Amino acid sequence: MKEDLAREIVVAYAQGWSADKIAKMLKVSPGDVSKTSDKLEDERLAGRRDDDDTTPFMPIVRERDFDRLKDPLHRHTQEFTKLIVDNWKDIESMVNSLEGAKGISKGRVMYETVVSGILLGGLMDAFYEDKTLMPPPPRRGKSDRYFAWLVESNPEAAGKLRGELRESAGYRIVTIGTALPDEKLNPDDLRGKDTILEDIDARKYRTFISVFSRDKLLPYFRSRRPEFIKLGGLLSSGRDVAFAEFFAWYYNTLANSVTDALVGEHRITPPEKLYTYAVKAPQ
Repeated sequence: MKEDLAREIVVAYAQGWSADKIAKMLKVSPGDVSKTSDKLEDERLAGRRDDDDTTPFMPIVRERDFDRLKDPLHRHTQEFTKLIVDNWKDIESMVNSLEGAKGISKGRVMYETVVSGILLGGLMDAFYEDKTLMPPPPRRGKSDRYFAWLVESNPEAAGKLRGELRESAGYRIVTIGTALPDEKLNPDDLRGKDTILEDIDARKYRTFISVFSRDKLLPYFRSRRPEFIKLGGLLSSGRDVAFAEFFAWYYNTLANSVTDALVGEHRITPPEKLYTYAVKAPQ
């Protein structure tokens, strides 16, 4: 998807263009269109469903689509931010009890917990387990699983949050912010300057986030499922995309907006680029 031609072909398929029309309109050889299309099919980013025409396997969010969704997205951001703020004391109480967070600025630990731990962590797990809104991501390529979307022109609609999760020396190393790390840090690199949650802290942290996400936050989305389905139909490419693919993009955009709202209220402190922290992995 780094190549302009790949993105242009995905958008063209969303508009119902044939391979011949794509070659003619983009002024490229049919061979180049065929080669790039084959790569997209191999990665399961586009292809045929049964005997239908080739179509993207992801939402294509045009500028006009995002304009139609701005009002409901703004409303959902306000509602969901309020829900989190109404439960803020519970989150703070858990964070204050973590020995591994002592000495780390409160705004940073709350950012790590709310944005990475809850919005892009525990609530995602709750969605996957619930399966009514966003089941686990579809298989891509040979072995990867992830959701994808392509957004026209507007970085805000694509989402700016970047996260990475990997394991090292018995810990889960988590990075969250607006950039991905240039180097892979291990737990020893983090000691004394970053959040490190050992066994007791880690169990408390995981349990709180799991229960909080499932019992306090998931019902908000479940109760609005019919509304989200209608919103998915507003996308120009909505009829060709599974609802879960639309909801993955919509929720990601919502999570970015809620993060901005909490930063604006000075409840969490964003990193200049990224934060890295470690949580002891379950045995």
